Amino acid sequence: MNKKAYIQISLSVIILFIIIFIYFDYFKNKNKNKKISKLEPEITSENIIKSSDDLIKEMVYFSEDNQGNRYEIKSEYGVINPDKSNLIIMNNVTAVVYLIDGERIFISSNKAEYNDENNDTTFSGSVEMNHNEHQVNAENLELSFEKQIAFLYNKVIYKSSLSNLFADKIIIDFLNRRTKIQMDDENNNVLIRSILNNGNN
Repeated sequence: MNKKAYIQISLSVIILFIIIFIYFDYFKNKNKNKKISKLEPEITSENIIKSSDDLIKEMVYFSEDNQGNRYEIKSEYGVINPDKSNLIIMNNVTAVVYLIDGERIFISSNKAEYNDENNDTTFSGSVEMNHNEHQVNAENLELSFEKQIAFLYNKVIYKSSLSNLFADKIIIDFLNRRTKIQMDDENNNVLIRSILNNGNN
């Protein structure tokens, strides 16, 4: 084999390797880009509401337990969670708990997630709860209607006719008419018990 033919064969082999390399590298990156484009955005209540065609206005839910306590929750608009059909995502929310002794607990918030199977509700954003002369403001409230317990946390401010109090969390037991006011820092732990219907702390 002469030198010219050897050079031609060598160049052909090199060109073939370059073509193969470019071909596989191109399709590898193309498939990678396809995978990236298929990644779904993070699912949040805001995304669900903004992208949903099933927006429901003036939502209202009622429930009553076996003891006669009643619960009513309303919102200006909301949607059913597409991933969990028992969860209702609500905006501009008001709720009322009607206790069998005639007392009422009023709750309002920017948003809420309501479970229509057990009536548990998680309120968030400018939460306000009023009961008689007691008012509690917080960023979050978890209400268990079944257990008659409300758990408020994040920037909690408790107000009554006697005093104002700042805390990390408040747990209210409507059944036993007792309140626990706590701090997250163990070194500054505060635990206060009070009877809701007479305002004693």
